[in-house]
Amino acid sequence: MPDYLKLKGITDIKESTLNNEIQDGIIEYFDWALLGVGNYYNVTYAEQSPYDQDYSKLRLSSDPNYSDGQVWEGFRSNWVWQSGVDYSPAPLVSSDNTNPGVSGIYVDGVFHANDSTGTYAHHIDHYNGKVIFDSAIPTGSVVQAEFSYKWINVVYANDVPWLREVQTDSMEPTSSFYEKDKGDWNIPPEARLQLPAVAVEIVPMRSFKGFRLGGGQWVYTDVIFHCIAEDEMTRNKLVDIISLQSNKTIFLLNSNSVSASGDYPLDYRGVPVSGALRYPDLLVKHVGLRLRFTDTIVENMTSVASDIYGGIVRFKTELINLKI
Repeated sequence: MPDYLKLKGITDIKESTLNNEIQDGIIEYFDWALLGVGNYYNVTYAEQSPYDQDYSKLRLSSDPNYSDGQVWEGFRSNWVWQSGVDYSPAPLVSSDNTNPGVSGIYVDGVFHANDSTGTYAHHIDHYNGKVIFDSAIPTGSVVQAEFSYKWINVVYANDVPWLREVQTDSMEPTSSFYEKDKGDWNIPPEARLQLPAVAVEIVPMRSFKGFRLGGGQWVYTDVIFHCIAEDEMTRNKLVDIISLQSNKTIFLLNSNSVSASGDYPLDYRGVPVSGALRYPDLLVKHVGLRLRFTDTIVENMTSVASDIYGGIVRFKTELINLKI
């Protein structure tokens, strides 16, 4: 087919395109890199909070998609599943690469591994911080888990705030946490945004510059990081962490290659697959374009409410695309 009849830079309409590659790659990079500087808290079995609440105890969920007694959830979502994090103490995850992530749960003081069968067979939705039993167990059971949860949540901006309820005071369970069908804890974890959080947005501003004779272009795309926290100091920390990446170069994942290979680390339930590949492992197999953060601007440091503080970091991202 003559070149003048073809779209430039697009070979298959079903494949991921540049905006999505940039947003996905940035979120995956920050999610992993933050773990390397301690972006998690470990919750040990029966660990007590300063207010005498059990951090490890899960609440009975009101999830309408399951039978009563089938779903139990932690006070924080986004549980760490990645091993090999270069920070001490390490996250509480299994050392068995065929069964990565949280290794199991306790029911009435008895441990049940993730590969258990029978009455307490279950799977763990790491992203939403939930344990889902194959069949409902008695609602009066005491369900506990040892897990590590990510403190700063890195999310897509299109999820905030339209489809999620911003949840404050979520750093430890309260007495109301265990009350089924009551309060903001009754909102499904899929619909809650726990703070602090960084929401990544691709904005409609792009420019191009020729790369070399014969093809290829420099592509400049603006990206906004919305930094949201419950206090001014944490908001300032988020803004510092993000803005200090000015002139940092990272590699994006080739999402089309990941999709074709099926190398997704989590399945549709939020459960790590056997031998799940972490971000650095995925880069080895599916490296994409190289991207650099430039022209950093910090703006709009505001207080939305007495317990919600926001700040914006804006970057211009720079990459070379040889397909255009």
